[in-house]
Amino acid sequence: MKPLLPHQLLTCVLTAGLLLSGASEAATIKLALVSPLTGGLGPFGTEVKRGTELAVKEQVAAFKALGHDLQLVSFDDQSSPTVGTQLAKTIVADRSILGVVGAVNSSVSNVLAQGLAAAKLAIITPASTNDQLTAHNWTHFNRLVAPDQAQAVAAAKYISGELKAKSVYVVSDNTAYGNGLTKVVMANLKPLNVNVAGYIGASGAEQIAGAVRLIKASGAPVVYFGGSDDNGPLLVKALRAAGVKSTFVGSDGLDSPSFLQRTGIDAAGVVYSTVYGPVSSFSNALTFTNAYQAAYSTKPSGVTMYAYDAANALLTAIKSSLSKGVPTRAQVSMAVRDVNMPACFKSPCVTVTGAVGFSNTGERDRSRVLIMKLDNVLQPQVAKIQIVSANDLK
Repeated sequence: MKPLLPHQLLTCVLTAGLLLSGASEAATIKLALVSPLTGGLGPFGTEVKRGTELAVKEQVAAFKALGHDLQLVSFDDQSSPTVGTQLAKTIVADRSILGVVGAVNSSVSNVLAQGLAAAKLAIITPASTNDQLTAHNWTHFNRLVAPDQAQAVAAAKYISGELKAKSVYVVSDNTAYGNGLTKVVMANLKPLNVNVAGYIGASGAEQIAGAVRLIKASGAPVVYFGGSDDNGPLLVKALRAAGVKSTFVGSDGLDSPSFLQRTGIDAAGVVYSTVYGPVSSFSNALTFTNAYQAAYSTKPSGVTMYAYDAANALLTAIKSSLSKGVPTRAQVSMAVRDVNMPACFKSPCVTVTGAVGFSNTGERDRSRVLIMKLDNVLQPQVAKIQIVSANDLK
């Protein structure tokens, strides 16, 4: 055999290096997490991160057996659409990212999904509920929770049927989530002959103080709040400090341990609709809770379980597309729409919140809305459960 000439040897070395580089890159598959990890919604966003993280950790070995290194990369969107737009560009640029769990805020999910659309990069939100998110004919966007429309129907029926209220003062926290939810609630109150005594957007101590004065003057027996656990506690505490005893009804933005921590005893009697619900209400709650507590030394919340299922749905879709090597992003997006994960009642399970599958609009095939009420010792009690199918939302 003739010895290689210097230029031939250099060519071989470069070729081998390129092949090794490509193999290394192809062997790494990443899942991205986008949620607020700082700021007012930082505690809520951290719960989403932990649920996603736990799902990824549990599947690392399975992906390794298939010849791939599975990694999670986390991004702090700071609850900002502007930041979300920039993060979409960063995520798209990393070709090893094949799926995204997020975001929390509907406004961030909207710009994030827009930014990922051209790349056909699959995204599942475990928390964003704005109705319009599934109205864009996106083939890459999916939602695991029930949308505002479902929450609004359940809340309006409860206000009318259970509370027997004739008037409600409606408050939004000035976010896309709060604005969208409150408008749908008001539309559903009208045919039930419940008068809207007033409508205002309020976020921050100064605006909330002004809202409290208007609410007190109205005498409305119910206050409906569309918003999250950053401004929600401020409003509840300000109302109680002003002597307003109206029943406070909120949405899933209040379904978080941080709401109770920030509101304290003033949270007693608060009613909220939620797409999450108490951890104990899910079929695989005990196994999941034990694993979560072992990892983080604290109890999980409902949104944590939805993040866990969102991550597992993406990972299931990716694994089903690995037969011919690393799949394209478009192939993963198509596989997500074909996911059919049954409800699990016996460990080991890859779903916690029930069966997971998606309609052609990206809505979950079957989701649920719960009406919860916090008792005098701040324990959430289930007041009502409503099952919603994707067909009901068309």
